Amino acid sequence: MQAIDIWEKINERDFEFEIHTVPKNHQSPLWFAVRPTEDCLLVKPATFQKPSVSISKVRKINFKEFERVFAFYHRWQSGEPGVRKEASYVSKNTAYIFALIARFEKLLAEKV
Repeated sequence: MQAIDIWEKINERDFEFEIHTVPKNHQSPLWFAVRPTEDCLLVKPATFQKPSVSISKVRKINFKEFERVFAFYHRWQSGEPGVRKEASYVSKNTAYIFALIARFEKLLAEKV
């Protein structure tokens, strides 16, 4: 699966939805809201689910940033040490992007 496949699946939703992070260090997941727009994803604290992320302003994630972080996802998922830190140099939105990839990659796999 490629970054564009997941990006397009996310953007099929024309409504805001809530999703949680995917921590690997035994912390509780944090919820956040995502709103797909024409050219980016808008991320903000969750309204309904708790505990919510604490961010002071809406974050924008464009496809280029999404694709750069996607390159690290499977290495991170397989437990390769240091990958999360590497990815965080590429984007401050890594936790949100990893969560989106995890959720939508699973949805795409279920349809195959």
